[in-house]
Amino acid sequence: MHEVYEKMAELIRKSEEFVLAIVVNAESSTAGKMGFKMLVQPDGSTHGTVGGGALEKDIIAASFELFKAKGTKFKKYILKEGEESSLGMVCGGEIELYMEYIGSRPQLVIFGAGHIGKMLYKMADLSQDYDLIVVDERSDFANKENFPNALIFSGENIYEKVDTLPIRNGASAIIVTPGGMYDPFILKGLHDLKVKFNYVGMIGSTSRRDKCFGKARELGVPDDFLNSVFSPIGLAIEGETPFEISVAILGEVIALNKGVLKNMKTEKTLHKERKAET
Repeated sequence: MHEVYEKMAELIRKSEEFVLAIVVNAESSTAGKMGFKMLVQPDGSTHGTVGGGALEKDIIAASFELFKAKGTKFKKYILKEGEESSLGMVCGGEIELYMEYIGSRPQLVIFGAGHIGKMLYKMADLSQDYDLIVVDERSDFANKENFPNALIFSGENIYEKVDTLPIRNGASAIIVTPGGMYDPFILKGLHDLKVKFNYVGMIGSTSRRDKCFGKARELGVPDDFLNSVFSPIGLAIEGETPFEISVAILGEVIALNKGVLKNMKTEKTLHKERKAET
């Protein structure tokens, strides 16, 4: 079974998802024995065994459901003729398996290591729901002392190298840089990464946003990408302090993930309503 553990470690290092199936109870007549393990990857490939044949075929099918549900499951099979759970196997006995989805946490990428960036990091780190990345050209701000549990990228011209960062599909990117001078280059890099973002938000007034978008268009960023950016950013809670602004931003991300954002007023929709009234 060492190959199973080695493959599991490899997939975790690569941040690749898989389902782990373990035989937790088995009678002596079954091919699968207690402790047998099998990994199932999204393409249906497997490593290890829980007994072979129709049993493993059914476990693979159940794994595809877990890739969607991202949870756990128990499966019990009575391998006797006439039993619905026998899968056509009549070797006798019973076998029970525990199945668990294992996948990487979504990434939260924070551009800007100032007061708001640091507060966003603290709140997200407390949740333990994200793999955190902090990006800021100022190494005296973006460092392990300020962001101990984040992957940090800093230094001159870092905002022009965004398309080289290890950002995965499903990431949420939050732009809270001071001044916004480099925001068009950040948007350009995010677009050029060609990954599917869960959320991209950018802090600033509508005038700052419009100026940034104009420069981003000059850099080749298309309107369909820019229109997907949440800016002004956050839920419309009139936040003023770094804590309040961070609550509004993370609340917007959470509401989007939960599918309830349409029921809430955001800074972006609020400004659209005000513009329509004028």
